[in-house]
Amino acid sequence: MNSLTKIGLVLGLVACGGQNLSGAGFPVIDVAAVAQAYEQFLIAKEQLNHAITELERLGDPKAIKTPSAQALLQSLALKGEGVTLADLQAAATGLAGTQFDANGIFRPPQETLQTADGRILPRVVEEYRKFDAVNQSIMALEEVMQDTETRRQSIRQQIQLSLKQLQLAPTIAEVQKLQAVLAGQNAELGAIDRERDAALGRVVAQQVQNQTDAVRQQQARRENVEAGMQQATEKLGTALEVDSSPVRIPNPFGR
Repeated sequence: MNSLTKIGLVLGLVACGGQNLSGAGFPVIDVAAVAQAYEQFLIAKEQLNHAITELERLGDPKAIKTPSAQALLQSLALKGEGVTLADLQAAATGLAGTQFDANGIFRPPQETLQTADGRILPRVVEEYRKFDAVNQSIMALEEVMQDTETRRQSIRQQIQLSLKQLQLAPTIAEVQKLQAVLAGQNAELGAIDRERDAALGRVVAQQVQNQTDAVRQQQARRENVEAGMQQATEKLGTALEVDSSPVRIPNPFGR
C-alpha cells in the first residue's frame, strides 16, 4: 500500500467517525470539509494514475530497438551495380561487335569480305564498336536487374515486418520509430527501382545514338553521291562546251 492510499484511508475514517470523536473531548472536525478533501484526493490520485499510464504509453525512445532499422541502414550502405554510358562505350570493341551472336540467335558477320571482282579484304571491325556498346549496355542492365531483385525482395520483407510490428506497437515512441523506418524502407525501394530505370535508360540511349549515327551516315553517303554527280556533270558540260572563238584559216601564200 503506497502513502497516498494510506492517507486516503485515514481521511475516510476521520470523515466517517468525526461526530463520535467530538463528544469524547476531541477537537470538533468539519466532516464536510474532510469529505471534500478526500474527494479531491481521489481526483488527484486518478489524474496521477492517468499521467503514469500516459508516460508508459509514450515509452522511452532510447530503449526501443527496431531490427528493421538496422537492416535498412545496411541496405542504404550498398552501392549497387551500374556504370556510366561513357564507361560502357569505352569498354566496347569492334571485334566483340562482330562476334556477338546472342546465344546463337544471330549470325555474326565474317571476318573478311569479298569484292565484286573476287578479291578478299579484311573487314574493318572498328565500325562495329557501336553495336558492342549496345550489347555492353544490355549486359549491364542484366547485372543491375539481378542485383536489385535480391535487394528488392529483402526490402519488401522488411516492410512486411515493420507493418506487423507497427500493429503490435505498445507505445507512441515505438510507433513513431517504426513509421520513420517504414518511410525509409519505401524510399529505398523507390531508389532501387530508379537504379533499374537508369540501367534501362543507358540501353535506350545507346540505341538512339546508333540509330542517329545510321541516319547521319546515310546522309553523308547521299551528299557524297550528289557531290560526285555534280562534279561529273560539270566535267561533262566542260567537255561538250562549243568553242565560239573565231576560226583563223592560215594563208597558203604565206602572207
